Amino acid sequence: MPTCPNCGTLVDANSRFCGDCGARLTPQRVPPPPPPPPHKVSVMGNVLGAFANLFTSRRRLVDVTGVAYEKLPPPKVAKSWKLIVIAVVLFAGFYLLEFGDQAYSIIDSNMLYFVSTYAVAFLFLIWVYRSDKYEREPFGFVIALFAWGVFSGVLAAPINTILGPLFGQIFANEALVAPFVEEPLKALGLYWLVRHKVWGKEFNSPLDGVVYGFAAGLGFFAMENFHYFLNFDESVLLMRSVLCWGHGVWVVTTGLWLAVAKVRRGKVVIWDIVPGLLVAMVLHFLWNGWTGFLGEMGVIAMLAQGVHQIWYSRRMIKEALRDDILLGYGAGMAPVEKY
Repeated sequence: MPTCPNCGTLVDANSRFCGDCGARLTPQRVPPPPPPPPHKVSVMGNVLGAFANLFTSRRRLVDVTGVAYEKLPPPKVAKSWKLIVIAVVLFAGFYLLEFGDQAYSIIDSNMLYFVSTYAVAFLFLIWVYRSDKYEREPFGFVIALFAWGVFSGVLAAPINTILGPLFGQIFANEALVAPFVEEPLKALGLYWLVRHKVWGKEFNSPLDGVVYGFAAGLGFFAMENFHYFLNFDESVLLMRSVLCWGHGVWVVTTGLWLAVAKVRRGKVVIWDIVPGLLVAMVLHFLWNGWTGFLGEMGVIAMLAQGVHQIWYSRRMIKEALRDDILLGYGAGMAPVEKY
């Protein structure tokens, strides 16, 4: 119980004056409770949970640390623009490195398809972005992760080319190298964000992992679709725009389980990327391999996987929103930042 600063008499916490000496009382704030201790996180347990989550509900996130309520410091102008600069450099850097001095002419002569490709990706991205009802992410972070997804293509292409023949010998399908190259590269930008000393404070709930993971995956999706158009035609672009947005779902899985580990332990370690990344690589591997494994029947398997991925992504969002409510975000406890 608080005491009077003038005479030391015990007073009621709601009193405005001391009943003994009449001194005016300054309201005394009750110190907030200490943050809960970090929880032990089993990477292998999360691996099993991530694969089980493909078909069953993820358990409720109730044992969390104080990082779920961390808030970024108010940004300076230079800081808030830094994310946009990073996004522009990554985006432009990809096309300059990929096409060299022909970049402008290639994009300009195919502007309609270039814009359409990225417009489709942004429609998917806005759908997921707007699903975050209580702690909507600063859009600069989302755009930066989207641009990383684009840029990661310039790293993936030569590695795919080098390792592709090896996978062709093992699986008789060089395309099966892609999951083991592209998924780690797409996730690299996500991991950099969560480990960033300041910006990592923004990555503090499962829905954050969903939104940022989808952004990185959709950047790669858009980049790759435009490449397929340049090498084939608009019919291939249309087909891929409808069917191949799984790139976003796969990275969502990586982001989701990174976020689960962070809010439970209070930080992430390098191995926390493994559970979601393994699931992402398996889903990508199956997608690329169905027609090789099953022939013409593989098309039916791809369609079935596409339907599953729609259901799976919707459920991941639904469960993450459930966690937000359990964390008190729906009651105004969300650490919303204006970046």
